[in-house]
Amino acid sequence: MNINVSDWVHGRTSDGEMVYGFVESMDVLQGLVALHVVKSDNEERVGRPVRVRLATIKPVSDSASTDLRHADELIDLALATWDEEWFMELTTSNSGKERKRQKHEAIIQTAPPVNRLGKFIR
Repeated sequence: MNINVSDWVHGRTSDGEMVYGFVESMDVLQGLVALHVVKSDNEERVGRPVRVRLATIKPVSDSASTDLRHADELIDLALATWDEEWFMELTTSNSGKERKRQKHEAIIQTAPPVNRLGKFIR
């Protein structure tokens, strides 16, 4: 597994908390990684660095960062980190119509099934 500084990864802390974020620094000799947490099942971890074992993390595929359904979240992250170049790349690569279509498809795919008889049967 080849993980470098600034790579997006996900894994678990020694306490079993799920974390998602990017690598800030690495200590290869001790097998530890300093990870800046962007998402976690423990809300107190979000926005803070955490040290995790290298063996407990996995890289996030590059296709996840280019998925149009997540474009709005990535744009927000680019704004929050003041990364103008990344912001311009995200906003110019995704046309408005295509993003709306992808977002609409994502909503349809994640929407719960509708029970048409639910109005009449309880």
